[in-house]
Amino acid sequence: MYQAAIVEDEKIFLDRTKKLLAQTFSDQNTEVAFDFFMSGDEFLPMVEQHFHYDMIFLDIEMPGMDGISVCRRIREISPEALVVFISNKEALVFQTFEVQPFRFIRKSELNEMAQPLVTAILQELSRRGQQIVKIEEPSSGDVFSFDVKKILYIEAQRKECIIVTNTNSTIMKTKLMSLESALKGYSFIKIHRSFLVNIDAITRIQKDTVLLTNGEELPLSRSVKESVKQAFLSHSMS
Repeated sequence: MYQAAIVEDEKIFLDRTKKLLAQTFSDQNTEVAFDFFMSGDEFLPMVEQHFHYDMIFLDIEMPGMDGISVCRRIREISPEALVVFISNKEALVFQTFEVQPFRFIRKSELNEMAQPLVTAILQELSRRGQQIVKIEEPSSGDVFSFDVKKILYIEAQRKECIIVTNTNSTIMKTKLMSLESALKGYSFIKIHRSFLVNIDAITRIQKDTVLLTNGEELPLSRSVKESVKQAFLSHSMS
């Protein structure tokens, strides 16, 4: 299932957009869960808390922060986010180029453009090959969503874990063991009692540290050094 957000200040159009898009995705045998926001100021905290959306449908003219400013902030947090502007303000289309939307659709043409738009979105998501994992925080019940490929490593600190991606980090109140279980089947390996690392993020295994693609060095336990080295070599050849 994909996750989508619609940010639109006109309630009637928001409801119509959701109904139309949900039906169009369903016609292509794709299930999408939608979240709805009446302003950019209401939406951005979700992105800033690192909730992952596979696609974001965004109006341009809204009370408070306009859509282009919202998308600019999205680009700072998630540069590869798939954003579609849906707006009647055709004169603003050239201003949107700065924030690189996936598409610009006129509200008046959404009905006829919905099917080709959905087809293009699904093709792009397939091309990117995202692997989304959803993890529930036991204490709050909040569900966090991550693209597994973007996770570099996870560090346990007391009763919390820091999930570090190539763009930001998220703190969750959970045990490293729980995250290790949630990521079972993906390319993660425990290099230290406090660190779980994405093998794809490793560039070099040294005497007592592991070097990552972002330049960070993490501690490598002597007891698992050989197994980490073998897993790294095997993964490189696969």
